[in-house]
Amino acid sequence: MTRINVSPYADALWKGVGGHFDSFSEIIYEFIDNIISNYDKNKSMIRAAIINIEPVNTTNTIRVKIEDCGSGIENIEAALRLGDTSNRQTPLNEHGFGFKHALASANPENNRWIIYTRTEADLSNGQYKVVKAPYDFSIEEEIVSITTSPWPGRLNGSGTMFEFECSRELFNTLIQDRRGNPGVHKCLELLSWDLGYVYSNIIKEGRIALTILSSTVNYNSPVAAITPDWVGLYDPKEGKIKKSLDGNDVDIEFKFGEIKANDISSRHYQRNMSTSGLEVRINGRLLESNLLTDVWGVEQHNKYNHFLAQVNIISNNPDYLPKTRTSKNGIRIGDKKLLDLFRWVKSVMPEPPEKLSKEFSERELVKKLKEEKERHTRAVDKHIDNEFEVFRIRQTPVRVDLYVYDGTEVVLYEAKKGSADMKAFYQLLMYWDGAVDDEIEPSEGVLLAESFADGVVNLIEDFNNKTDAKGNRYKFVCKTWTEEGINF
Repeated sequence: MTRINVSPYADALWKGVGGHFDSFSEIIYEFIDNIISNYDKNKSMIRAAIINIEPVNTTNTIRVKIEDCGSGIENIEAALRLGDTSNRQTPLNEHGFGFKHALASANPENNRWIIYTRTEADLSNGQYKVVKAPYDFSIEEEIVSITTSPWPGRLNGSGTMFEFECSRELFNTLIQDRRGNPGVHKCLELLSWDLGYVYSNIIKEGRIALTILSSTVNYNSPVAAITPDWVGLYDPKEGKIKKSLDGNDVDIEFKFGEIKANDISSRHYQRNMSTSGLEVRINGRLLESNLLTDVWGVEQHNKYNHFLAQVNIISNNPDYLPKTRTSKNGIRIGDKKLLDLFRWVKSVMPEPPEKLSKEFSERELVKKLKEEKERHTRAVDKHIDNEFEVFRIRQTPVRVDLYVYDGTEVVLYEAKKGSADMKAFYQLLMYWDGAVDDEIEPSEGVLLAESFADGVVNLIEDFNNKTDAKGNRYKFVCKTWTEEGINF
């Protein structure tokens, strides 16, 4: 029997592991996954990461530097070995391909990438390690003294920085369906939206703080979480439950509801056929979205545009979680844990709702309005409350639907989901008089409804010619939910 050598050529292998990503954003996700994993494992206090992107006009390429302030790479040999999971820190390091996939996709020529890393021990010794292209089965690791060559990044302490150049064509995949070339500045904004969408839970939880920089186009911006603008919730609404996926118990956070178009990102949560349906996250990281057929067996249709279901599977054990594709841009088809998740989703919501919900209570709508007011009111001393009470001085308090103090003026709301009648107006009048009784001087009273019964507007006009107990003229107005930015 003769043994034959089937070892692959390193350069061919490099080209083979690349090309698994559909966009520049997906390449960046691989590096961010590793950074978050490192921070989570080490319970880091500082969780910053910088993405520096500069066009290189002489070569029509884009130079990218991604730097963290983590623990550095202890075993760089294992980190560079394809399929080696010995450096795995959390389920985000699932496959052992991660950044190798990303570097090979970004730089298929295998000639323009560098890894700089330093552990706490390296830092104490005044040094850092460097590994450069090309990828081969034997790669030289260089130890550099900071007295000879200072650390090339922006962050202090231990950490890692990946640097690579990619083609302008790959960078422009950020544009997706946009026509023309909006330029580097706009592409960076689109990248920020994508990162804010994929890592929204993680950013909100403070597990990472991302910043995108480019001195060439004067861009310097933190990445904000991109979240849905909820109009209201369908049963079972939202919560956290422990469920078994293929015999293993995990926690599942869920939320089922109706959204309106997001006003920050123009391509996420837009209440359309490509941003509706079921969204699946694992430990906060988005893995799948826009699922309808796989769960409910229905085709995408604009009658479902308003509907969004979010589930976030939480577990520190990677064996308990659905298996992702090697490139982590989705979950493997036919995964038993994913199928169990779909069955649970369908059991609590047998059909995706075709019509806009009419079950949202006035209380839920007022809560949504409160959130909108909190978002857009900038005053440090603002006070926005849907539990505010008047007539407290008489020890017979009455709750106002919504109390808004914007740092200057007080506005009181009486809210009706449908039509507001005379009784609704007199409720608002009571709020005003109760506030005055408590030594609060309202500036405006808003009767909020979809429509107004005959005579209500005339009644309001009559009262606006009268004064309250303090001698101040009443000021009542009628507004619709749409005018206040709430669509349902």
